Amino acid sequence: MSNTPLAPDPSESEPGPDGTNSLPPLLRRPDPVPAPVSLSQLRGVRKALLDNPRCSLDEPAANAITAGAVDPLRLRALVEVNGKGEQTVNLLTAKPIIDGTLFVTGTHARYLDLDVLPDFINQRWAHLLRTPMDVTPPTNPVPMYETLQAGTDDAERPLAVLTVRMRDRKALAQAVTESMRHTHQAQGGENDYTDSVLQQGVKEPLTLIVVRIVYDDNSTDTYLVAGDGNSRIVSMWLARTGGDIDAAAAACVASVIGPTDRVGERRPADQRAARRRVEEMASRVRRGLAEPEPTEATRREGHTLAFPAIVVVGAQDEHGNPLPDLVAARDDLLANLHVRVTPWAEGAQNTQGMQRVYRHALGDGLISQNIYDVVSGRVGPQGMHELLGLPPHRLWSAGVHQYAVLAGPRAAKMNRLIRQEFGMGKADRQRISERLAPMALSAYRSSEGIEQSLRAFGNGGTITDTVWKTPWALSFGNNPLHVLDDILKRALAGNSDAIAELTVLGGTAAIVDGYITRDRGSKEGIVRDARSAPFRATPTKLLTTLSSTAGGLCMLHSIARAHVAADPTTLPKQFHTQQRNLEGVLVQDGDPVMDQAGVQKTIDYEWDLVYAADPAEAEATIAMNRATANASGQGGGQDRPAEDVLQRRALDQGITGVLKAAQALALLSTTRGREVFGSPETVETLSERLRRIERILTQYGPVSTALLANEDEDEETDENPDEHEAHGGEG
Repeated sequence: MSNTPLAPDPSESEPGPDGTNSLPPLLRRPDPVPAPVSLSQLRGVRKALLDNPRCSLDEPAANAITAGAVDPLRLRALVEVNGKGEQTVNLLTAKPIIDGTLFVTGTHARYLDLDVLPDFINQRWAHLLRTPMDVTPPTNPVPMYETLQAGTDDAERPLAVLTVRMRDRKALAQAVTESMRHTHQAQGGENDYTDSVLQQGVKEPLTLIVVRIVYDDNSTDTYLVAGDGNSRIVSMWLARTGGDIDAAAAACVASVIGPTDRVGERRPADQRAARRRVEEMASRVRRGLAEPEPTEATRREGHTLAFPAIVVVGAQDEHGNPLPDLVAARDDLLANLHVRVTPWAEGAQNTQGMQRVYRHALGDGLISQNIYDVVSGRVGPQGMHELLGLPPHRLWSAGVHQYAVLAGPRAAKMNRLIRQEFGMGKADRQRISERLAPMALSAYRSSEGIEQSLRAFGNGGTITDTVWKTPWALSFGNNPLHVLDDILKRALAGNSDAIAELTVLGGTAAIVDGYITRDRGSKEGIVRDARSAPFRATPTKLLTTLSSTAGGLCMLHSIARAHVAADPTTLPKQFHTQQRNLEGVLVQDGDPVMDQAGVQKTIDYEWDLVYAADPAEAEATIAMNRATANASGQGGGQDRPAEDVLQRRALDQGITGVLKAAQALALLSTTRGREVFGSPETVETLSERLRRIERILTQYGPVSTALLANEDEDEETDENPDEHEAHGGEG
């Protein structure tokens, strides 16, 4: 095999799929790769692998590992145990993890097309995926890894094999396709190795883990799935198919999974056909390399036909017994191999870390299996209610996350797990809230302004002293509104448990709905307005102040109630937070704030909540800022437009912007295809939001009397069929 590097030659660049010279200069010729040997010739390799005492595999797993080896003799030498007693030589490599050791093969070459899939449960975008708890849950449930248990019911033992339940082969293909698209989008130029693959192939070995797919009909398939190196797997398929991610995903599914319109596992004929395709490709590459200059096809197939890899084949705990939790071991291995040295999004790293914290907490008995099922995103609101007895609303999902980490005697041990996971000497409010934010708010990933909510939650969030340092629990119930009313009643009576619970639920609702922010535009000011506040206060300090007064508790309750009601006509109400004499009227802490028409005022802005939390500090800060502005000649003084004028202006500007964006994307679609609008799910979500605006305008806007005069009498008496939908929308 020739490993001689070639000097870059720009003239060698060939036309890409878009007609441009996009093929990068060749730095290294592909190596000629032999055709895969017949399965009958792999029996010795499979037996050597299964006989190794460090391995914990079954026959299907061993078949998948040996079937795709480019050089079976080398693989056999790497997994076979030589010698006896003190002279025993075992070449499997030990990889230390928190609870034991993983054993992996040495580096060997594998065919890309034979039983190798990208990681379809990749963690890079876990912080972006919607969960069943979301108001717009995913069409397909997010797949979850588990540890495969082998043997009989009386003598089951965990294997070094992960298992995933899938509806059918089509669902697996969809998961792989979405994984590759997400990986391609998440790369954003950071970890796209397509050009590197075309120039010189893959240099560093990829880490593969055996995964058993169990379909709903209980048939199974076994694959090797990328752990570390998933971006390189996707980049290899991109390199082979000309850089088009949809073509790459389709090629991967067709080559590795095979026909998806059949029920049940792969057939031997499918696997034989896959090996024939690899044999034909290897033959084409060898013929192409005999030419003076390799063609584009030779370069694409030659550099993507095979790649170096190591495979996890064994997992043992500290006592040499089979490791019971391969999922946590996998996460720990990949965190050290890849995540912490790669510029992934901070939200992705925090999500992964907290997922591992939850798994360790489950193993240590700090949380129950039912709580784990909720915090891991496996169930929706009704499932949470059935498991835990909590109200079936996603606000309580955020509460469960905070309860699991912060409440009661478990808090100190959970703190230790977080410090261990993230390598921190100290885990204070700021550090914990930053790590917890993407998980606690995972039910709100489809919400507008979720990034602002994550910033606020990550700035201390709801972690007041009462929440963190006193025992509390979440109240059971069927009706969320009734449960909130009961919590308020107990909180006003001085129950610290209820005060903590209301701080968590009301504070989370306030953060999600934008009444508590950490937005850089939320500055001190002298005018009541959006994106401003009379004085600065972190979310924790603000909630501490609010939870110490009856009026503050009433406002948190009102915010949570409005959030749960999700009715555009329901807004949270203002309450007085201290005894005051207002124009001769004595008001008490907890009294409603009334306007001149005798109607209770609503909380429209963050300004209102901050002002009510501490009116004295608010007025003092406003007076100081006004004096400063007047002294500098920037006092302004012009009258502020009426609130309805401002909101109509904002509505008009927003719709104008939306229309311009839609027209621009429509124009782009004529040259770049309909995919410029995003996925079908994204388009449907946008359409539903537009329909929601239309329903609100229709129901609450003025009606033309001329139109009514022309309508039939029967139509005038009909109930509005959209009434339920308008009230069921997001607040």
